[in-house]
Amino acid sequence: MIICVDLGNTTTTVGLMEGTEARAFWRVTTRERTSDEYGLLLTSLLATVDGRLKPDLAGLCSVVPSETGGLAGAVASTLGVDTKIVDGMSDCGVEVLVDSPEGVGGDRIANAAGAYYEYGGPAIVVDAGTAMTFDYVTGKGQYTGGVIAPGILAGARDLWEKARMLPAVEIRKPAKVIGSTTIACMQSGIFFGALARVDGIVKCMWRESGSECRVVLTGGQMGLIKDDLPFDVVYDPHLTLKGIAYAVDPGLRGRV
Repeated sequence: MIICVDLGNTTTTVGLMEGTEARAFWRVTTRERTSDEYGLLLTSLLATVDGRLKPDLAGLCSVVPSETGGLAGAVASTLGVDTKIVDGMSDCGVEVLVDSPEGVGGDRIANAAGAYYEYGGPAIVVDAGTAMTFDYVTGKGQYTGGVIAPGILAGARDLWEKARMLPAVEIRKPAKVIGSTTIACMQSGIFFGALARVDGIVKCMWRESGSECRVVLTGGQMGLIKDDLPFDVVYDPHLTLKGIAYAVDPGLRGRV
């Protein structure tokens, strides 16, 4: 059993994984916490599951450097297991071939590993969180980089927080592209703008890489647009956690 933690800018995801199957899954708001607070959080989460589901391995990826050490220490001390930090410098199951591997977010490395070992390569992973990331992994399991763009929600908030006449709106698929009210216009711009961004960037990556490879989507906001893209995709909401599991336990990698 592996406990996998994805510490994101907005949300922290915790999964209790049996192999690459999520036996339990939690999402909590990311904020500053002490190591003791992280320990109490982990204890309370694990108290909600069968006591026989005890992790013997742990992995963590983080895009919040100030919180990484405290959380890793809390996982190790609370659960009594070593905690592997997944990043561009660690042995994570994919070869990281970029100019500055130390600067690559651990979630992007985990996504590449998850896509490669779950679905094979080459593949493009699109993850919609605070940022929207596009990452490319080759057929040989080499991570070669990608694209970082504003996330769907981040872009929408920027719109209504900085344009004084525009209200906050529900982010959803509108009935048509041409809106007849301000709210409908905003919803159209947010939804179809995100759809066009994914469509356009994926096709640019296809052209540059020389093949129309598999596209794997993850991140909760991808559920909004996944069915409207003009090409086949795989949607895997637990991809990052699976990638952490592959990074932590090399024995899981045998299928590729």
